[in-house]
Amino acid sequence: MHGSSDVPEVSLECKMMHRLIPSTGLSKTWILSLVTVWLAVCIYHIPSPIHPEPYYYPKPLPRLEGALAINNLLQGATRAFQGQVTGPESFAVDENGVLYTGLADGRIVAFKGGELWQLTRTGEFHPHCGSFDLEPVCGRPKGMKVNTADPTHPLIVLDSYRGLLQVDTKTGDAQVLLHSSTGVNGEPLKFLNALDITHDGIVYFTDSSKKWDRRNYRYEVIEVNRQGRLIMYNMVTRETKLLLDDLHLANGVALSSDESMLFIAEMSACQIRRYFLKGPRAGQSDVITQNLPGYPDNIKLNSRQNFYVGLGSVRYQGVSLLGPFLDLIGPYPAIKRFLTKLTPLKVFDIFMPKHSIILEINRDGEIISSLHDPGAKVISASGEGFEFNNTLYIGSFWTPYIGMLNLTYVKSGN
Repeated sequence: MHGSSDVPEVSLECKMMHRLIPSTGLSKTWILSLVTVWLAVCIYHIPSPIHPEPYYYPKPLPRLEGALAINNLLQGATRAFQGQVTGPESFAVDENGVLYTGLADGRIVAFKGGELWQLTRTGEFHPHCGSFDLEPVCGRPKGMKVNTADPTHPLIVLDSYRGLLQVDTKTGDAQVLLHSSTGVNGEPLKFLNALDITHDGIVYFTDSSKKWDRRNYRYEVIEVNRQGRLIMYNMVTRETKLLLDDLHLANGVALSSDESMLFIAEMSACQIRRYFLKGPRAGQSDVITQNLPGYPDNIKLNSRQNFYVGLGSVRYQGVSLLGPFLDLIGPYPAIKRFLTKLTPLKVFDIFMPKHSIILEINRDGEIISSLHDPGAKVISASGEGFEFNNTLYIGSFWTPYIGMLNLTYVKSGN
């Protein structure tokens, strides 16, 4: 169940109920009633994989108006390398204009113009890399950035399972800087996600959960716990330091243009947190925007000194007849436990509305603009918007292409 070979053991109560149901001697109605009770007892005693608390999302739901007004701007994008990539979620670029991204099968690929090539792998090769069972073996490269503080300009990469890596962009040789098993403060790293790097080589990264690994992210989203962390790694001293704990699925992270503060996406809570690195509030954090019209994924600084925030899925007024799925079940832990006992993980994807959105926010958390693909006709998912050379590169952890949007098209309002 849920992509695992583990099968819950039948409880003693369930076995006893089974013995109480005779094969003959009762009417069909009584037998049906007994079977129903027996099934209910069995389901009740199946252990739930999650242990949620009630969670109440902010109300009212956001309206798609003003800076959030629906448009078709993302439909002006093209799909590059379709069928050659799966899950190009996050991007980086070097001084030569070569772009990099990590894929669901553990590969890190480079591309420029119409050419794409493999740089390296973060895990082992297997013919079935990209599957649920083999993800920890094959690796899952996520956040990445070129370290300009190092004269060799290596690519610094977070693999969700392996740790913090340094990759030579010329040879593809990879070195582990921080193993996930080493962790921070004696706790291993479980679900490494996103990073950013200062000009002097300080790495800030997120560990989304201390409980669930990346392939079980749906449990983390449904549970809405506070297991995420923000961590610092000093490339010179090799020091690791925990900066923030108790975050709601800590996802994207980005430095401000002056590197005085960080912005962290708390995905399952639909909010953005700010962490101060300098000034009188250094070491403090606050939530700068809540009740977003979706679940924030990656955050990237853009050329206007604002931030593009990809939404993993959406929630807004009118998104469905009943309302957003997670908003509906949030206050009811028993419903969450019941659903996750019986439902394969991928089934929850049917509750994701077909609408892709990338937000632009400023450093105060105000939404400045938004890019939409209502119906997700061209851009089926938009986990990240990465700007380079007047092009917005759009990725997601499952799409089989790289989205490319000419920002001149956006500025013209077409």
